[in-house]
Order: sequence, then C-alpha cells, then structure tokens
Amino acid sequence: MLKKHRSLFIFLSILLIIGLEGCSFVATPVEYTSEQFLMDTIVSIKAYGNDEEEVKKAVLSAFAEMKRIERLTDRFAQEGTGEVEFSDVYRINQAAGKQPVKVSEDVYEMIEVAKSYYELTDGLFDITIGPVMDLWGFGNEEKHIPLDAELQEKMILVNSNKIILNESEKTVFLQEDGMKIDLGAIAKGYATEKAASVLVETGIEHAIINAGGNIDVIGKKYDGQAWRIGIQDPRNSKNLVGVLSLIDEAAVTSGDYQRYFEENGIRYHHILSPKTGKPSRNTMSITVITKNSAKADVLSTVLFVMGSQKGLELVEQLEGVEACFVGADNKIVTSSGMSNKVEIQPSKEYTYDKNG
Repeated sequence: MLKKHRSLFIFLSILLIIGLEGCSFVATPVEYTSEQFLMDTIVSIKAYGNDEEEVKKAVLSAFAEMKRIERLTDRFAQEGTGEVEFSDVYRINQAAGKQPVKVSEDVYEMIEVAKSYYELTDGLFDITIGPVMDLWGFGNEEKHIPLDAELQEKMILVNSNKIILNESEKTVFLQEDGMKIDLGAIAKGYATEKAASVLVETGIEHAIINAGGNIDVIGKKYDGQAWRIGIQDPRNSKNLVGVLSLIDEAAVTSGDYQRYFEENGIRYHHILSPKTGKPSRNTMSITVITKNSAKADVLSTVLFVMGSQKGLELVEQLEGVEACFVGADNKIVTSSGMSNKVEIQPSKEYTYDKNG
C-alpha cells in the first residue's frame, strides 16, 4: 500500500514538473515596429507575433502593398520616369476628353466607391476636384488664394457624373478635356485597409497601422486591452480633445490643421467644398470610426464639409459608423454610439455636447 502511494506521488510530481516546464516555454509575443515615408506622411506599423522574422516579413509586405497603391494613385508622377506608366490616375488625367484608360482593379474600385458617395452626398464628395486643388496650389509649394473668376473657370470641370466607368473592360474615362481626378480623400484609407489585410492574411492577430490621420487596428493589444488612440486638439498639437478605444476598427481624422497656409490672418486649408471650390469653414476636425479604413477616409472628408449638424444626421443613418466633431464654434459633438468608444478630455477651450 505504501508503495502505491509513493508511486502515485512520484507520478503526480512528474506531471507537475512537466506542467511547469510547459508554462515556461509559452512564447511571449514579439513586437516589431517599423516606419516608412509613404503617401506624404510617416507611416508606422507595429505588429505582434511569435516569430520575429515572420512578423518583420509581414510588416514589410504590408508596406509594399501601401507603396503599390501609392504608385497607382500618384497624379503627380514625373515625366520620364517609370512612375508615369505605373500611375493609373496620371494616365486617366492625361487622357481626359480623349479616350478611356484601362486601370487596375484597385483604382477602379476606389473610383467606383467615390462615385457612390458622390451620389449619396449630393455631390459633397467629388474626386474631380483636382483642377481646383491645383489652382489653390495644394499638391505643390505655390499655395495662393485664387481669384473668383479663376475658380469659376475650374469649377466647371468638377462633376463626377462625367466620369464614365466600364466595369467589364475596367476602363475610366473623363468626358471633358482638363478634368482631373484626385484620390487623396480615399487612397490613403484604401492603402491602409489593404495593408491591414496583408497582415491578417499572414497570421498577425495584433497590430496597429498609423498613417498620419489614418489609424487601423487589428484585434486587441496583445495584453487583451483595446488600443488607445488620441484625437489631437486642432489648435494645439500638444493637447488631446479625446481618447478613442478601438478593437478591430479604423479611425480617420481630417482637420484644417493638416495642410494649410495663412494669409492676412486667415487660414486656408486643403479640404475644399466641391460646391464652392473654397475651404469649408464649418469644422476644425472630424474623426470617423468604422470597420473599413477606406470608408472612414471618405466619410471624414464628407462630414468635415457638412459640419456637425448635417453630418450627424448622415452618420446616424449609416450602419457601423460613429463620429466626433470639433466644430469651428469650439463645440465637440459625438454621434450616439460613441459613448463607449471615446473619452473626451476636459478643456476650457471646448464645450462638449455628447449627442449633438
């Protein structure tokens, strides 16, 4: 009997040792972070996994995908370089009024989505704003305030109804000579979404992509907590107006502080109203949360132009979309589903109206 008890004790001891040894070999997630300058901003990707080389490979593949989208959508490709032939957007603009251009699946999809939002918003999202953007000097270093007569001349070319798509041939045709599309309000979000897909496909379960005002998170942080993302104060880059909690979501912020110039004390920024050709004055910043980064990118532009009152009406009609507005009147307004996603930071500069 004593032998039996002793044998059982030895057996249980061995199991306990094996169990403890097994715990000691549980892999601690490896963190890999890298940065590249893409799409006119610093893009940072932080990812976690069990094998450093595999995580690094996944991150570099994600960057490569973003670079591919950047090249396809570069409307400022330089003559005499291979980029001219690679850029679908450059070739579309060059062929305006002349002939259709066969494009990649990605560019076709972006333009198709853009046209759908043009219709949904009664023209407040319009990628044919290119000629007007150039007139203001956004996209080059010669920014200036155009004359009203100059604006009127270029505004005639702003009309997404004159983008003709052929789905079977995957061609795009701009009907008027001088028309130019600019995918700046969707391309970065689309590229970020594609990069996130690459990470997921390679087995990454915890990651964050930070492409300037475009954030995309995969899963939770490896410790099981939501990702915490700050919303910048549009008038003081050292302060935050709020902190987001994100899980498997994208957040995109558009603001009048990102690309602008000042003249006679007035700020002129790059988010132009397709109705007037001038910078929209209703909003200082807008942050949109959705599951899809490209959708968030588009909506951040649309809602910025709309302003909080009309913008909130649209948000409440859209499934899976939430928003936080910082208005030109210094009022912070959030949509009805933001209560568990954002913590507004107390500030004497702003007032907070939780639900419009």
